Amino acid sequence: MSFQSVYTRQVYSGLEPSQAFDVVYGGRFEHRLLSSRDTVLHHQRLIIGELRLETGCYDFPVIAQGCMPEDGICIGFMVAGGDRTKVNTTALGPDEIQIYPAGLELLYHATGPSRWVNLTVPHELLQRAATRRLGFSLTLPRQSARSFQLNPGGCHALTCAVDDALNMARRMQPAGGLAPDLACVIHDSLLNGYLDALGDATAAQGAARSIVERRHHHLISSCERLVLSGEDADVALADIAQRSGYSLRSLELIFRRSVGMTPSRWFMTARLNGALRDMLTQGQALSVSEIAGKWGFRHMSRFAQYFRQAFGESPRDTLRRARS
Repeated sequence: MSFQSVYTRQVYSGLEPSQAFDVVYGGRFEHRLLSSRDTVLHHQRLIIGELRLETGCYDFPVIAQGCMPEDGICIGFMVAGGDRTKVNTTALGPDEIQIYPAGLELLYHATGPSRWVNLTVPHELLQRAATRRLGFSLTLPRQSARSFQLNPGGCHALTCAVDDALNMARRMQPAGGLAPDLACVIHDSLLNGYLDALGDATAAQGAARSIVERRHHHLISSCERLVLSGEDADVALADIAQRSGYSLRSLELIFRRSVGMTPSRWFMTARLNGALRDMLTQGQALSVSEIAGKWGFRHMSRFAQYFRQAFGESPRDTLRRARS
């Protein structure tokens, strides 16, 4: 059997990471910048047959929120920065690997530089290969992510296999890409490497804690949708707490423990990054005041001040560059 392959490499810098919507092929993610300093996101993708291997390397703190693809099971792990990264408000331990069901909502929050790897595999292909390789099918989550503890050094071994595959694809790209027979070898090597790691894995500790964190993730997402869905995005925190069924103090504690921010800062970050995305993608059609109003900013001088503090330039400069 032989496979066709496609390799791509993309570098996003400055404010460009806010437009990196397809870092996971078939899904959609919005990146929120948390610092005004220069940012660089390196992204690589290798598609071989029905396997999709991707990695993202950030040199800056970031929030990425969106949905995983609908057409496969996603298997992810951290190469670097796992000690300062949470996924769906859950901290990640060393040598942990996560399995995400199709279409799962995902919140990735790194407080410093980080690098992740994700492999997307069709459900049927994964189980067929597992039965052939391991002698049994895998127990896969259906509604929420599950973490598994690999053997010591398990993530390092997978990282080496991933980097070998990506480096080979990059070197062969000028010559027309991977030959079909070589692509087949890499395809099988990657799939078998992941299966061997998962075959020896055990459920990660902290299942009870994960249930609470999952509930808090749903609460944060629901509150955010409430704030951003109406015409007036500047909803009072007391109203948000009342509608969520929590006291204001409890809501603030949950946000601080889950995402390291107050609700006010979390929502402000979401609104400012929403305005930034609109300026970069819809700047030809909308004015600064129209975009600011859409995201709940009524005072232009304050909006300009907040925007400059967040992104290091005025909204007019951002819009002017987007139109050029």
